[in-house]
Amino acid sequence: MVELGWLARDLPFLTRTLRFLLRADSDEMRHELGLEPGEIGILAMIGHNPGISQNGLAGSLVLKKSAVTKIVQALEKRGLIERTRSETDRRWNELNLTKDGEAMAEQMRVAAIRRHDDWFDGIPEAERRIFFDVLFGIVEKLAVEGAEGAADDD
Repeated sequence: MVELGWLARDLPFLTRTLRFLLRADSDEMRHELGLEPGEIGILAMIGHNPGISQNGLAGSLVLKKSAVTKIVQALEKRGLIERTRSETDRRWNELNLTKDGEAMAEQMRVAAIRRHDDWFDGIPEAERRIFFDVLFGIVEKLAVEGAEGAADDD
């Protein structure tokens, strides 16, 4: 085995490597479900946050607004989501899953659990929770710092 040296503790290096190693399984899941890149995250976020706006999706998923718009239009065309004008703020639309979208979200959840069970085979549940808690903590910290930096630029 090749020694990684300091790269063994370098988050960008390890996350890029992990993403590469997981890509084939992720692509297979998307293909099985008939989904395009970005659609899983958007469907899942709408399912967990009924009424979310496109701007809310873009911010939460760290995607460009134009990319979210394109994906939302495609999902709406396929009958998986619906847009309705907000009753509280007529300037934006609320996004919700349709019945078909709810069924797809459940298929995604089951497929993701199956893959995670394979990926984490042999790793105790407590360590899995710690792994995700640490990752989410880093994401939250960086998101706050990014938002503060953006505010400082104003």
